[in-house]
Amino acid sequence: MKMNTAVRLLKLLPVGEQHAISIADLAVKWYGRELERSDIRNIQRYMNDLAMESEDGPALVEIVEGTPRRFYLKLSQVVDWLMTEQTALNTLLTRQVIGQALGSLEEIGGKKLIEVAEVKVVDASAATKNIRERVRIVSDGFGRLPADIKPTVLQAVIDSIVQQRQLNFTYVSSAGVSSMVRASPQGLVAKDGTIYLLATKGLGDKPGHFPLHRMSAISVDHRALQKRPDFDLDRYILDSNQLSHTLGSEETPVELKLRVAPGTLYHFRERPLSRDQKISPSKSSDGWCVVTASVRFTLLLVPFLLSMGGWIEVLGPQQVRDEIAERVRAMTAHY
Repeated sequence: MKMNTAVRLLKLLPVGEQHAISIADLAVKWYGRELERSDIRNIQRYMNDLAMESEDGPALVEIVEGTPRRFYLKLSQVVDWLMTEQTALNTLLTRQVIGQALGSLEEIGGKKLIEVAEVKVVDASAATKNIRERVRIVSDGFGRLPADIKPTVLQAVIDSIVQQRQLNFTYVSSAGVSSMVRASPQGLVAKDGTIYLLATKGLGDKPGHFPLHRMSAISVDHRALQKRPDFDLDRYILDSNQLSHTLGSEETPVELKLRVAPGTLYHFRERPLSRDQKISPSKSSDGWCVVTASVRFTLLLVPFLLSMGGWIEVLGPQQVRDEIAERVRAMTAHY
């Protein structure tokens, strides 16, 4: 069997005995059309090869005996067969980036993936082991618990991407409004303790992002995924300000102007707000400086500025200054 044929088949197989599928089900996924007897025979031959141990390695597929016989993926064997030392290290580091948001991976077979990666790294070169032992990735923020993503939701989303099929799900907005959605997944992004599905509802629609923890009653549709040839995942993340909405209809950057205390200035020196950021002394003699930068007026801008407390003053633009003042007045009223 050719390598590309084996890999394609392995991508179609489910993980775990409870999800095992028959030859007929697998053939429908493989061909996507009405089947002929020769189609079934081809798939049967391929599966027998994958379920048999050989000199090249262990069996990659497990058989559940019965009528009909059903098959599922032995994930640990497949990962060990395909995973290189570099891939193992990347897997472990990626898991740190995604963090606890993928805690449910254990329930969909991801635990084996991590276990195999750990073994590969333990047996790896000294350089790789040193990176594993000495490198940690910690997300921003003060450590809130991750969003609760149902394993069935995560599994269905991954299946739809692998099978290139549309996705049906119930979605509850942040305002509590429930709706039924059929969408074509375009990508997945992990951010702030949760995972977002980037998807389109039609070829002419702009991609939207759906937090997986707001999704339920999910299933993979029989319709083929409508892939957007013009969609670039990295470009979308950049253009959407890391998946943050702009306030109002203003899409162009605003010219932010801040008066910053000496002890707080390092925040802006070490991590500039933008590439065109400038820092200059203020006209007063108190040591404060003026920071200017072109930024998008997103939902996250004002909370970031408020986190600086009394160590900064927003000088402009007026719409940002007004929003800061309104929120400070509302906060003061509570205390």
